[in-house]
Amino acid sequence: MSTLISFAPLFAGALWLLLIVILWKDGFNDLFERLTRPRWAGSARLHALAMIPLRALMLAGVAGLGAAMTTIGIMFNIAILLNIWNAAQLAFK
Repeated sequence: MSTLISFAPLFAGALWLLLIVILWKDGFNDLFERLTRPRWAGSARLHALAMIPLRALMLAGVAGLGAAMTTIGIMFNIAILLNIWNAAQLAFK
């Protein structure tokens, strides 16, 4: 169990990066459309340009929260399975 706990931050970090990539893949389409299409006025383009870093931080935060909750859920399920395994071993001794 201690090895699982020691690998949990690595798992959460890898999951966080995966969720960031998934969310960022289509997370900026509307902002980039406002920057590149000529039908948008200058103020809308400036607003879109200012929103890109904020959107990046929000998506990274959501990905971090999702990674943390997923890691906690998986560790909880593994703990339940280990307790069942230990109870079964004690029952058949």
